[in-house]
This record gives sequence, C-alpha cells and structure tokens, in this order.
Amino acid sequence: MKQKLLFAGMAAIALTSCSNDEAVEINNGHAIGFRTAMATRATETTTANLEGFFVTAFYESTEPYFSDLEFKKGTGDLFESDTKYFYPGDARPLTFYAYAPSKTALGGTMTITKDSQKLEGFAPNTDISKQVDFIAGAAKGDAANDGADGAFLEFSHCLSQIEVKAKSGNTSYDFEVKGVRIGCVGSKGDFTFPAFSAEDPDAVDPVAGTWTLTGGEKASYDKTLDEAVKLTADAVSLMAGDNAMLIPQQLTAWDTDEQENASKGAYIAVLVKITTKSGAQVYPFASDPTDANAGYAWAAIPVSTLWEAGKKYVYTLNFTTGAGYVDPTEDHMPGVPVLVGEIKFNVTVEGWTEEAAGNDIEMPNDPGTDYNPDGNDTEDPFLD
Repeated sequence: MKQKLLFAGMAAIALTSCSNDEAVEINNGHAIGFRTAMATRATETTTANLEGFFVTAFYESTEPYFSDLEFKKGTGDLFESDTKYFYPGDARPLTFYAYAPSKTALGGTMTITKDSQKLEGFAPNTDISKQVDFIAGAAKGDAANDGADGAFLEFSHCLSQIEVKAKSGNTSYDFEVKGVRIGCVGSKGDFTFPAFSAEDPDAVDPVAGTWTLTGGEKASYDKTLDEAVKLTADAVSLMAGDNAMLIPQQLTAWDTDEQENASKGAYIAVLVKITTKSGAQVYPFASDPTDANAGYAWAAIPVSTLWEAGKKYVYTLNFTTGAGYVDPTEDHMPGVPVLVGEIKFNVTVEGWTEEAAGNDIEMPNDPGTDYNPDGNDTEDPFLD
C-alpha cells in the first residue's frame, strides 16, 4: 500500500510541474510490440503479407492487461499498436494470446480469459472465395528481453487448406470444367488456442491448438469459374486463386452404393461437360431432362483424407481413364458412373458356306479356226 501511495504522489508532482509548461511525453521504456513468424506450410497468410492481428494480454491478475488490441505492421518487422502499452517494471512476463483476422471476419464467438482461450461456433463461409485463413499464436514477453526488439510471436495456421486440380490425357474425349465442389464435410467447430508446454512454461507448441466438430453439421463448399477450363495432360488448378480454408477433421468417404448419400459422406466434385472429339455430348447425359447448369453437370469422387491444421492438401483428379460418379445432389441418376467401361468388341468372323452355282459349264471354241493347219505346231496358241 505504501508503494502505491508513493507512485500516486509522484504522479501528482509530475502533473503540477508541467501544468504551466508545454506537455511533455515521458517514456522510460519501450512500447509493447511483436516480431512474427509463420510456423506451417499453408501460404495464404505469410509473414510477408500479414498486416495486423489482435492480442489479449495477461499479467498477474485474472483481468486482462489489455484485450483484443490490434497490432499493425510498423517499422521493419515490428508490429505496433496505436494505443501504447508498456511492460511492468518488476521483470515479470506478460502472457499474450493473438489471432487474425478480426472477430467479425471470423464469426463465431471468441473468448479469451487467463485460463481459457477459445473460438466457438466457427463455420467457414460456404463460398470458397470468401473464406479466411485463421491464424493463432501465444507467447510470453518481458521488458528486458523483448522491450526493444518486440516479443517473438509465432503463428500457426489453424485450418486446413484444400486445392483441387484436374488433368486428362484422354485422346477420345474433351473435358471442360466450370466449377469445383468439396462436398459433405464438417462445417462447424470449436477451436482451443495453442497451449504452453508443461515442461517449459515459456514455450508454446507452434502447431498446437485443437478442433472439435460440433452439432454434426455438414456442408458443401463450391467455387464457380468465370470461364471453363479445358483439361490437358498437365494438371491445372480449378480454384482460380482461392484455395479452400476448412476445419481440420477426418473425412468419411461417400459410399457410392448409397447413391443419394443419405449418410453425408465426403467427396470432391467438378462441374464438367464431356464430349467426344467429334463433338457428341456424353455428359450431362442425353436422358437428363433438365439443363440447370447450362450444359454442365457435377461429377464426383469419394475422399477419406485426414485433414490436419496447418497442412495443405492438393487433390489432382485424373480423367484419363474415367470420370467418376454423378454427384449425389444431381436430380438425374445420382451415384451412377459417368463413364461405364471401355468400349471394346469381341469379334468372330463367320466361315464361308459353299453353294453350287449350277452344272459344269463348257467353254466354247471357234470351230472355223484351225490353230494347227500343218499338223506340226505343238505350241499352245494361248501362251506367249
């Protein structure tokens, strides 16, 4: 209590002494700042393109030292806040929990207390082009070690990044792709922030943090291309620069015997038009009475990947020898193979059957012609 009163008295003296003078900012330390790094392989958000993040800090009490304070890229690699905070002078460290993008951009409910740091009810946007790369990290810092250069804050990518590519070396068909779908995957979950190590309280596992799917909810995520992509033997991305950012999880594949996918198994699909090289339409099927997708239909393939946080998964669909199954959401013949078996022939040639044309035919001669008038000519007159 005496120490607190002493600090209060000093503050009063300082205010009095400056009351008639020009205001002077007194700063005996460095404002809290951060140096950052990315820990994992996904590349949508990088150390180079990160512009800002939000931090909640704790000192000794359960009340935050500051909460959801935005730090923006400043001089060099240092991230600084508009509202300045400083380290306590007793050398005890502050504990920081950071994330990006903002709560508004993420959705769900972000709750950061001294004992629990969670994002609950997170659901990726169903439009792949509007999904965000959620990053989070934790660190400790003190004035002696981090006051000048900024506390080191290593972020982890909390979601799984998904890219779909396609190719075809088929010389009989043309495949034109107009969109991509990631079908029937867990769509809502709760995230718990990275934890400090039990062995080293100052260390954070950079790829820690856990997800729990909630509510059993599943969704499909689509990306429609502005222009159709004609497949060649070289794989091409179908994402138009917008890879999906989805909740890490173990996928359970669509069982194609369950044609309409009542169990909501996972699959990858493309919106495709298939024609023969001569121009005959193969898919959508000619028997399809609808034209909902302007000459295109969804073709799918089941997937059962384990998606982990911070990892990028690239699916390359190879149409060289097949075209998957009719998407289970299609009204016409869901679950049926798009191409069924290679066209082949088992050939036999029927043997000849001899048929008599009639009696022997005598070949006539000219009775008025003597081919051996002297009786000495032994040559065959019909030979050269």
